[in-house]
Amino acid sequence: MILIGLTFMGFGYAIYFKGKYNLINSFKNDKKSGKLDDSFAKRVGIIEFIGGITCVAIGIINMFLEDSFTLISFVFSIVIIITALIFNQVKSTKKNNRAS
Repeated sequence: MILIGLTFMGFGYAIYFKGKYNLINSFKNDKKSGKLDDSFAKRVGIIEFIGGITCVAIGIINMFLEDSFTLISFVFSIVIIITALIFNQVKSTKKNNRAS
């Protein structure tokens, strides 16, 4: 859990703070075609960064709890991060479709 959190934090940091938008699949092409903009990439970065911090914190807490709770919290954390990323994608795509 802690390693996954550190990975999310690393990618989130690189995307949000360092502007490495090439870490987002097909972002460059979507930006050129006008589907997505830099604010989408910033939101992806912050979602991954905060999600990573949360995973690390839960991982540390889980060291003191039962294994069954560790598995449940792991699945819950990953599902929340993926849901937030999907919501961000849908929100950004709809916003850009209305602007066209």
